[in-house]
Amino acid sequence: MAPSNAPTRGRKRFNYDLQNAIRSAEHGVEVQDLRLAAVSSGSEDGSFDCVITQLDGEREAEFTVLVSDASEYPSDHTFFCSPKGDVPEEVSSVIDTVYEDGALTIQELVLRLLERISKRLVALRRSANSEGGGDSDDESADVMDEDEEIYGMDNYDLDDHELFGGQPTTGQALDQDFNEIVAHGYQPGFIRFGIDDFALSISLPVKSLADCIPPRALLAWDKRLLSGPHYFTLLISGLRGVHPVVQPDGHFTPDASARTAAPQFRVGLSSTYKPTKEDAVELLRKFGLAENYDAKPAEEVEAEQLEEFSEDEMEDSLDLMDLESALNDDGVQEIARQGFRPFSLSSSLESLLNGHLLHILQLRIKYDLGWAGAEVLRAEIETTQRSADDILGEKEDQILLADDNELDLADTYHLPIDCLLERNPQDAVNLPLVAFSYLMRRLALCPRYCLVCHQQLKEDLEALKPYVCSSPLCTYQYYNLNRGPSLEYDICANTAVVDLLVSLTYIAAAEGSLDNPLPIGMGLRVKIKGLASENPDGLHEFDQLDVSNMRMVIRALIDALPPIAELKRHLEQPRKPGRARLRLQDIDPNIPAVAWLVLRWIIASCTAHLEELQSDDEKVKNMDPAWRQFRFSVGAPDAEAKFRMAVQSAKQENVRAREFPSLYGFHGSPAKNWHSIIRHGLWYKTVAHGRAYGDGVYFAKDGQVSVHTYAQSAGFYWKNSAAKPSACVALAEIVNLPSKFKSTSPFLVVPQTEWIVCRYLMVRGPATHGGVPIGLPAQPAGSVGATQAAAVQDAPDVVEKEIPYVPLDPQHPLTLHQALIRIPEPSYALEKLLKSLRDEFVPADYDEDDLRVLSGAALGGAGGSAARVGEAVDRDDVEDDWKHDRTWVDQCIEHLMPPPAESSPMASTALQKELRAMLKEQDCAKCLRELGWYMPEEIMGDNLYQWIVELHSFDSTLPGVNSLVFEIRFPSTFPHSPPFFRILKPRFLPFIHGGGGHITGGGSMCMDLLTADGWLPSYSISAVLLQIKLAISNLEPRPARLAKNWDAPYGMYEALEGYKRAATTHGWKVSGIFKRHSIASHLH
Repeated sequence: MAPSNAPTRGRKRFNYDLQNAIRSAEHGVEVQDLRLAAVSSGSEDGSFDCVITQLDGEREAEFTVLVSDASEYPSDHTFFCSPKGDVPEEVSSVIDTVYEDGALTIQELVLRLLERISKRLVALRRSANSEGGGDSDDESADVMDEDEEIYGMDNYDLDDHELFGGQPTTGQALDQDFNEIVAHGYQPGFIRFGIDDFALSISLPVKSLADCIPPRALLAWDKRLLSGPHYFTLLISGLRGVHPVVQPDGHFTPDASARTAAPQFRVGLSSTYKPTKEDAVELLRKFGLAENYDAKPAEEVEAEQLEEFSEDEMEDSLDLMDLESALNDDGVQEIARQGFRPFSLSSSLESLLNGHLLHILQLRIKYDLGWAGAEVLRAEIETTQRSADDILGEKEDQILLADDNELDLADTYHLPIDCLLERNPQDAVNLPLVAFSYLMRRLALCPRYCLVCHQQLKEDLEALKPYVCSSPLCTYQYYNLNRGPSLEYDICANTAVVDLLVSLTYIAAAEGSLDNPLPIGMGLRVKIKGLASENPDGLHEFDQLDVSNMRMVIRALIDALPPIAELKRHLEQPRKPGRARLRLQDIDPNIPAVAWLVLRWIIASCTAHLEELQSDDEKVKNMDPAWRQFRFSVGAPDAEAKFRMAVQSAKQENVRAREFPSLYGFHGSPAKNWHSIIRHGLWYKTVAHGRAYGDGVYFAKDGQVSVHTYAQSAGFYWKNSAAKPSACVALAEIVNLPSKFKSTSPFLVVPQTEWIVCRYLMVRGPATHGGVPIGLPAQPAGSVGATQAAAVQDAPDVVEKEIPYVPLDPQHPLTLHQALIRIPEPSYALEKLLKSLRDEFVPADYDEDDLRVLSGAALGGAGGSAARVGEAVDRDDVEDDWKHDRTWVDQCIEHLMPPPAESSPMASTALQKELRAMLKEQDCAKCLRELGWYMPEEIMGDNLYQWIVELHSFDSTLPGVNSLVFEIRFPSTFPHSPPFFRILKPRFLPFIHGGGGHITGGGSMCMDLLTADGWLPSYSISAVLLQIKLAISNLEPRPARLAKNWDAPYGMYEALEGYKRAATTHGWKVSGIFKRHSIASHLH
């Protein structure tokens, strides 16, 4: 890597970056299907040559890059590109416009060129392979990159134009796709950029994300995922005004090919269900700030800026800070609410979607595979450069096995419904739904896949946090090209944890224990004092050193780093608006650049989750204050689910386990071992202290045994460590089946690692001497029995507030210096966090564009244009429109039950908003026939919690019926609980007699989205009504059919019983409202 005196700007900085680019090309840099094969110095001063090839080695392009003024690099210069030899027109159009991008570093320029060229070539191939592609040459040549698209047409008045550019088929398909998205529990969004272009979004509230993915995993990946009531959002651009873009076989539609559509995916967190147009435009333009390389020492800059900033200016500056510079939990929450922001996994997920999704989709459809099998097939195609048919001929069993293995994961992973299984093979692909379902699947399984190459990991150890595979190319890109989590964010948001990880790595290196993992494959080049190098620059290749020298180098580089708290202060310095954020390297230019890479490796290679506990609600009681307590989670995301399954099994097998489901034990180990334990978990492959009591993980019930016998103190400290850890002890939860342990005395020896879940890591500072006890003052001698346990449990200094504690088995008491340890329920803190998220969450209303899409109003009527939402429409001139029949409705509501008696301010507020939106949408609909539902205002009562709504304009399968009259009853917990939909009239055939349409025998709707499990507060009633209408007409499994006694009304009791039977059949959770309704219906 660079020498310690790396230049900051000018010609020296240019040459320094050029040498780095040359070395990067030697290691290999890949973007989608292209590789940067070579970078070399050019024939002119300030120039360099690049060679780009396909992955199979076929040369794609060679060009020369010239900088306008190397003395102004890297902040005030311009790059110019010129091709060498024959270059495809698609590549030429990219490199000819490089000068428009302004000041970039060499690394940024090269990566951007690779991305753009790859997109152009992909679009060209798709256009050539699709029907009608031959007619699109002129248009294809004029395609613009994301950076240059005409998204800036903000000032055009679009009210006089069709929402979908005057293409009725597009609007109709989008209407259907949006309603299908809503039926799957997600929230779609439409974002228009101009007259004929738009982006689509699909999102899920983060509180619902925690229902699909274990919250402990989300917190470990990035605590911004649970830092506020925002949305997990996918943004799809590059559609060129076309929808659908993907035809039934997974390839582009002729329209999409003709307009050179190239869908681009962005993944992040948004403050509402879709990004605003302004946020979307900014995301797609990729602006870059000029960086200030003339950085001053932290103290000098801080003093200078505090003088020139007023209090208000400083607050404004802090608000503008990037997510990576989040100051604390409150700062994380506040910033996460602003606009659309990426999180630590965004870049990897975007690379997967942009580079591989469409190919995987095509393979799935063509060969009838699942996602896992199609991924394996794609990987084999890329690796072997053979055809899919040839690979399937040899490895079909292996590929099908991947799908079978994923089905087995359903026991411990909550994977999304596979929407492709429900799809009609003749229908165009609902790309937003397919992409989001695939995204949710890969997010849930992300620790099982490499963050760079996206292939499944083959390592034995299952990690909690995602990482990279053992490929040197993936390792190099992960660390050197910043493909992983943000180091700056971790320093600011998890300062104590970063300090601890660096300190433990230093101890392991200093005491000769540092082993796998090591920073190999990162292209590190280092100086070694007293060891000569054959290289002219005097640097050694780190990967070629022996382990002892590796440890020595790592120790020296850590010593070169400043304290982590000082790095945090440096990154948090206030900035005036428009000023670039400070970089770590700016704190001291004398720190070797390779030291920052080692710091990044220390943090990113930790695949466990550590978080220092500050609240007494979360801390273990009766631990000496000298011990700092950290929440400690290690193992795969489904480790908790496997553990809970083992606990349930133990309860069925053992009577005592029913009362005390789990035990707790201390696990001590020398400080030098914890760098490895934190990354690998409590394995027992390596024998450290002998195994007198059999193979397994050893736990002590008395913490003193672990502390004084096994948790040996460190002999070295990192000089800048704040924690200065001298000893570490883990506290783990264990399934209470001692009869299955290898031993129970004097240690618990547990061979089943899936029966163990680490909960806490206790870290002690510099060791005290002179026999000072570690625990609380000594208790009377003797064993700790049930009487003493009860006394401790009743002690007022132990039981605080209303914290639920783990019931510990008195036969296996957990003590530290004879004081009983009290452990808060592990799920207590997470449940508090999730409850806070649910309480804070206020569902966002669909905006006007999305209401038009969902209702189909955007398709227009006879005039061909849609009515504007917000303006009442005169429907007298609409031919063959549906007409409301008051007499029919009065007959239907004769036997209506009284409205619900329970209410709440929250539900009343939400219902008022929903009612206004419904009536507004109804008034503005140009054609009631196309709207599909009607709310008769003249029969609305004064109770917000009971609505009467008609569904109408069905096809000829429902002859002689003007409408289906529904009663909708809302609970006091709305919008967090679903309403109850039931038909009053007409009566339909039950399913067992040939009926269908998702209508139960009692007239209620058999739909997952109306259950406690499937309901989301973001659902609008109008969208749900449209989905119900589609379900009633759905041919799969059968459409609804009227009964012979169709004029007989349904009763409330039979509606409830039919609903509950359907819910039981499908395994759906029934909301509490239905139990109360059931009782009330008997009384009436």
